[in-house]
Amino acid sequence: MVHGGAVFLTFVVYLIALLIIGYIGDKKFSKSYEDFVAAGKSLGAIVTALSAAASSESAWVMLGLSGLGYKMGLAAYWAAIGCVLGFGVNWLFVIAPVRRLSGKLKSLTLADMIEDSLEDRKKILRIIGSLIIVFFMGAYVVSQFIGAGKTFQGMEIIPQSMVNSLQHLVGNAFTVNEYTLGVLIGAIIIGAYILMGGYAAVCWTDALQGFLMAFILIILPIYAVFQAGGVSNIMAALKSANIDTFWTIHGATLWGSIGFILGQLGIGLGYQGMPHVVVRYITVKDEEEGKRAGLIATLWAFFVLFGSVTLGIAARAIFPNLPDPEQALPKFTAQFLHPVLAGIVLSAITAAIMSTADSQLMYAATALVNDLWLKITKKDIDRKKLVVITRLVIVAMTLIALIIALENVKVIYTFVLYAWGALGAAFSPLVLLILYDKRFNKWGALANLIVGPVVVIIWKNVPALSSALYELIPGFFLSLIAGIVVSRLTGKKERELVV
Repeated sequence: MVHGGAVFLTFVVYLIALLIIGYIGDKKFSKSYEDFVAAGKSLGAIVTALSAAASSESAWVMLGLSGLGYKMGLAAYWAAIGCVLGFGVNWLFVIAPVRRLSGKLKSLTLADMIEDSLEDRKKILRIIGSLIIVFFMGAYVVSQFIGAGKTFQGMEIIPQSMVNSLQHLVGNAFTVNEYTLGVLIGAIIIGAYILMGGYAAVCWTDALQGFLMAFILIILPIYAVFQAGGVSNIMAALKSANIDTFWTIHGATLWGSIGFILGQLGIGLGYQGMPHVVVRYITVKDEEEGKRAGLIATLWAFFVLFGSVTLGIAARAIFPNLPDPEQALPKFTAQFLHPVLAGIVLSAITAAIMSTADSQLMYAATALVNDLWLKITKKDIDRKKLVVITRLVIVAMTLIALIIALENVKVIYTFVLYAWGALGAAFSPLVLLILYDKRFNKWGALANLIVGPVVVIIWKNVPALSSALYELIPGFFLSLIAGIVVSRLTGKKERELVV
């Protein structure tokens, strides 16, 4: 691993930049509640694109996807293809109509858009949908804090002298190590810039982090291919490991290979309904900026996702016997990069974690305050007080996630495996049906919110099913069918579509 003050100093400079962005956001977007939770619906194409892209990909795109490339070889590109297709569908079919519909309804969040478009006056969808969001996103935030701790621990970017000094300072109150410091630093920095600048700070910092991720995953794969001795050497290494085929999986049957490919493609089904991604389309300045944002995000996804897989594949030729495939990127960084550049790479990995955690934390807090408490109680509260209340909720949620993360509860990781699938199966069919099905109604939406997550959880817990196909695929399609069928059984009224 890389050692030295240069790595840590580079990382500290990056964290300071995030706090400066939060301060600017506070000056510009804390005057009203609408500004704090939606940035006044003024975000341009670049910020919208990069923040949506970065927040939809956590550390898995830096560590997990490159690790998949190392482990699976050419077949790992199917995961990149599936994700890019998800971005592409949003660009072509989701962003503009969502902005048009949310603008017409004056929606600030996904729950607002769902309730108003389906005329759910009893707020059943708002309550159930918000609880699903808070529940699964809360687990996601905890997992990202844990990921921050493990990144700091594994990368050794905090000087041991600092660890020893802090342990001496706190005495026996609790154990100080790189993991606990990583969790604390991640939680404090994320909480601080959200509290200062709200949604605008989240989007701006995510845009910076998205740019950093793209920079790293465009440059490093090219450099890695060069260090591996070129394409011919890489293909020879893959062939010796029996992972040089694109269409079949080594050691799997034909149906096993098909299931793997479909599963990787199925990842893209979640993008159309991720609440913290869809809210970017609601708050973009206008439809034209939204369309440009969709194109930019799709190009970002292409270069970042394919770059990550390529880096992992090249690392297979450089380090043929890594015990942990997900160490491909850190190992390459440690061996081939200058400490300052290594600090930038480690910042990018942490950026991938933070850009997901901050978006989910902000959205979960907004769901509690705006989607549940404010809209259900219908209290007339001063908008500046609402900003204060939302900030207090953010503090409370950050502290809860921090405490759980410090306990290093490994079962959280198992639970988080459900989160992407459950949120995608609940909301992706719902969003698509709102936009494109005239007969879709609130009872069909309720079926989406129930059937999707239930199928995902059941499928994941039946080994024969989960080993055959990624749970989001059956969850998505059964939820879609349920939404269509229930809508037709419960009403004949047609809605006016905006597409």
